[in-house]
Amino acid sequence: MLRPGFGLPNLRRNVCPHFYMTGNRGAIPIQAPHLLKALIRQDTNTSRCQLRGGVHMEQGYVNDVCLTPRFNQCVFYEDELTRE
Repeated sequence: MLRPGFGLPNLRRNVCPHFYMTGNRGAIPIQAPHLLKALIRQDTNTSRCQLRGGVHMEQGYVNDVCLTPRFNQCVFYEDELTRE
């Protein structure tokens, strides 16, 4: 039996699947996407993209692109699509 949801958006689909963060101890697992904005503000954490491993992404870019439904408009994401 399926239970109806609370009407909340699926937060995970609004986060780019290639986005991840690293901290002092390595990669930070993204269990709760709604906490990402708080983690991004911490200076010890670095926002990264799996498609461009060495790139450190700016907080404003992450908030405007990576954590929105528009993540497929990212330059890195478009590069990945053209390779296939």
